[in-house]
Amino acid sequence: MFKKPLLILGILGALLIIAGLIFNPSFLAKFAPAGKFRSGWTVAEIHLVQYYFIIFGIVLVIGSLIISRLPKEKRTSQYILGICVIGIVLTIAGVIFSPSFIEKNFSPIKFLEDHNIVTLIYLQLVTITLGCIIIFVSLLVYRKKFLNPSKKYSLFVLIIVLVLYFILLDATYIKIQYPNNTITKLNEYSKVIDLLLGKDILLSDFEPKSTLVVERKHITKAKYPVIDINFHLNSAFQTDEDRKVLAPENLVKSMDSVGLKIIVNTDGISGNLKQYAEKYPDRFINFSATWFPAMIMFDEELANLPNEMEKKVKMSCRGDGEIWKYLGLKTRDASGKVIPVDDPRLDPLWDKAAELDIPVLWHMGDPAGFFQPVNQFNERYEELRKMPDWSFYGPRFPSREEILKQRENVLRKHPKTIFIGCHMGFNPDNLEYVGYLLDTYPNYYVEMSTVLSDLGRQPFTARKFFIKYQDRILFASDGGNSFGEKGWTFEKYYRTYFEFLETDNEYFDYPLQGVVNQGNWKIYGINLPDEVLEKIYYLNAEKILYKNNLTKGEQQ
Repeated sequence: MFKKPLLILGILGALLIIAGLIFNPSFLAKFAPAGKFRSGWTVAEIHLVQYYFIIFGIVLVIGSLIISRLPKEKRTSQYILGICVIGIVLTIAGVIFSPSFIEKNFSPIKFLEDHNIVTLIYLQLVTITLGCIIIFVSLLVYRKKFLNPSKKYSLFVLIIVLVLYFILLDATYIKIQYPNNTITKLNEYSKVIDLLLGKDILLSDFEPKSTLVVERKHITKAKYPVIDINFHLNSAFQTDEDRKVLAPENLVKSMDSVGLKIIVNTDGISGNLKQYAEKYPDRFINFSATWFPAMIMFDEELANLPNEMEKKVKMSCRGDGEIWKYLGLKTRDASGKVIPVDDPRLDPLWDKAAELDIPVLWHMGDPAGFFQPVNQFNERYEELRKMPDWSFYGPRFPSREEILKQRENVLRKHPKTIFIGCHMGFNPDNLEYVGYLLDTYPNYYVEMSTVLSDLGRQPFTARKFFIKYQDRILFASDGGNSFGEKGWTFEKYYRTYFEFLETDNEYFDYPLQGVVNQGNWKIYGINLPDEVLEKIYYLNAEKILYKNNLTKGEQQ
């Protein structure tokens, strides 16, 4: 009766051990396209499956051998205890294979993406929960079948299992996934009571309606033709409604209604994106960004980047960008080290841009709040609560200061290459520093997309800055998604930018406020002189985009 199942279990265990030993990352990499894995997460997944196979294979082999040597009358009880052992092993494995352990020991680059970490947290939760359930149920069955249920020590063991589970749940899940939880902070429960009694509200419910009555000048169309140097026709955040708005014919009509003359698409020309410039060649310009992924880039790929850039230019791309922020932050080489922005291996890429006479539009760094603790003192708390992957706080990431220093090194080393800092170079909250960069490096420009939340709360400083550096600032919106959400139509989105630049209106929403909460405040217009507006709207962009293609007169 028992021999056949035990034999099957033993064979199954042996097969699991053999599979775990054979199907390791180095073996499976032979079947990958490049003969090696680019993703540290893929390697970590293989290692995790491999070790689980080996561990449970050993348990099954040893367990079947032990039980087979016992008298037949004891085998049923030992089967139950054997299942309990499986639960114990599962629980221990769940504790050991924590996200930090897997990141450090199973990933070749010692780094995993935040969403991978979250996946591992849930996997650990499921593993420990399943293990504890197996332990509890097997002990419960054993207690009823083979022990006197009235004996206190057997009940005490079950209680210990439950207590142990909740301790592990708190240590491996609650404290990691919800570090600011108040479950164990008794003094915080008064806040919960206030919330239940209606004496307080959640921050997410706070939407005050201003009673301020001020005159407001409405802008329906920009005073001069506008070139938007940073627009995403293939944004990752697009909805079906966005795609309707951005269909070529609909988009051109909307552009005409607000005075938007040219869109620079920074998502390349793959798929349907090339149709825009083909159908409306005088309304769309394509940039194609050099790819820096949140994973491994091999040396041969880095060496080939200048060739790829040249190919894209030959395919009608007029600039490189938006180069994504993962360079200097997440992209790693085969050794597992983050590739710094000023890595010498990238010098040929920046030199190639100068040789081809194209600008490099780069998203370097991120808002200061993204590198700070996500707590009640962080201005971008609401935004980071909604998008936790945007937080780069802690030792897992290079510091913001380090990234900005590397960026400056590149500006210094490549004076013939035109670099455009997206979003005011992510220093809109420190315009003095932006001014220093513009004064020091004539090859550096900035664009103003998605930072009206910062610029508009310092209107006097911002106005002086825009006037002083009127030849170095480009108009950009970073548009391409969320059109229609909470009333933010394409037209309203652009008219808010124009309102900021052309009026001295007070206390109005920055673009996409309520959809993307970059700060819980309103903004003020800076009412720029006409000669400054003209440069920012299109002349500065023409100077960069058309110097070797069309004269200013031909464009106009």
